[in-house]
Amino acid sequence: MPTTEIAIMPLKAGADIGDYESPAASVLNNTFDTLRAMDGMQQLNFGTQLEDPSKLQLMITWDSLKHHQDFMASEAYGPFMQRAGAIVDGEVSIVHADFKPEGALSKAFSAPVTEVATFYFHGEPPSDYVENVGKLDKTLQIVDGYLGYAIGITHETVEKEDVKGKAAVVTIGWQTKEAHMAFRETQAFKDNIHLLRSESKKVTMWHVQFMQSV
Repeated sequence: MPTTEIAIMPLKAGADIGDYESPAASVLNNTFDTLRAMDGMQQLNFGTQLEDPSKLQLMITWDSLKHHQDFMASEAYGPFMQRAGAIVDGEVSIVHADFKPEGALSKAFSAPVTEVATFYFHGEPPSDYVENVGKLDKTLQIVDGYLGYAIGITHETVEKEDVKGKAAVVTIGWQTKEAHMAFRETQAFKDNIHLLRSESKKVTMWHVQFMQSV
């Protein structure tokens, strides 16, 4: 089953990856060249967080978790990370998740703006959590600006302050960030947000205008 690597890279001050002539963009393109050459790498989406442009979000879909693990264990991985380090300032966060429904992730990433929300649980999410989030999709279908969702539970146990367990990563495509924020003010949001929050103890959320490296 395809697995998506979810990485957050804090960029060094002045690392302007949006300027294609900049040294930072050159470094990023070089790392993408390496990734595209790796066995099992299906799709690479990237973009900075609108709320904090110093954070680069990468969503890299692999044929399987093992394909990424094999890359990390290869001789190419050390030099790859060393090159990427030229534009990184701080610890890189990496987790993996298998997104559902099948094929929905590409739709969420191709939207003009993608909401990336992470819900942190003690232990694991309820067994019916993914199913319940699917119920929210039916409500969202009539919401202006909504373009689709995908959800994945992390393979890894993660920590967020005093919460330790699996996390749920929800990606939702929107026409605009404003469309999402307007929905948050509606009664439909208030009536259905429990499906997302469930028993989670911490939540993070931001928006990314994803691009695809081809």
